[in-house]
Amino acid sequence: MRWLLVVCLCLIACAKPEPVQDPLEYLRIGVDPSIEGLAVIRDLQNDGYRIGRRIHEPRYFAFDATRRPDSTVRIITARGPALSLQTPDARAPHRAEVALAPDPRPDFDRDGEHDILITMRELDRTCLAWVQVDAEGFVSAVFRPQAEWGDAPCVLAVDPTWPRVLLEVSVPDLTTTDARVSILVRAAIRDWVIDDSPSARRRWKREILRRETALAGAESAADLVTVERLRSELAWIEHLRGPEESADAGVPETTPMLEAAGDGEEAR
Repeated sequence: MRWLLVVCLCLIACAKPEPVQDPLEYLRIGVDPSIEGLAVIRDLQNDGYRIGRRIHEPRYFAFDATRRPDSTVRIITARGPALSLQTPDARAPHRAEVALAPDPRPDFDRDGEHDILITMRELDRTCLAWVQVDAEGFVSAVFRPQAEWGDAPCVLAVDPTWPRVLLEVSVPDLTTTDARVSILVRAAIRDWVIDDSPSARRRWKREILRRETALAGAESAADLVTVERLRSELAWIEHLRGPEESADAGVPETTPMLEAAGDGEEAR
């Protein structure tokens, strides 16, 4: 019996130790966005969802799906499901439906990886969320509005050729949210600022002229509600655009890249 114990000890002593695991092996552990995304799609299809648009990029796989009245947008990265939006959502009761927006899609960082635009349909308008995926698989918002621009911000359009958005806001400190204005906002070095380019200032003038024309008609018709709204919008436009400049004088008129598809009443 003693000799058997000696043999076992010899075998243990002669065994080769396990090699130390290369850190690069376990640091690469993650999911393939496309494979994981297809698995999520199968689960949703089994639950009765109809899959809509799909986007394949090296860093992520995104898709939208519907099962009336439900809708969802999912973004899967190497970290797994990185973003999930859905309706109905108790945190956003005004949101009726979410979906991936059609192309073209912007590339904010100019790194060859196109960003994601998500449409969020509300009762009387459709807003856009603009997000990007970094090299680590994290999803972050590209555009965040400033609180001082107004309430209930809604991105109506994104210019894919350069970082600029058309943003609609409600005039603050009013009893009604019906007073809204749309402004052009561009990317600065470290932040987003109201666009003060010549084309943007010409757009301000068009917006003012439309409202002044509508205001004259509303005053003639004694439409006090519309008169109050238009006056509030005109005052907020003057507040946002700042003092007049002469820099846009002599600059040729160009077709605006960003315009809202429809602003409701004729003055918007």
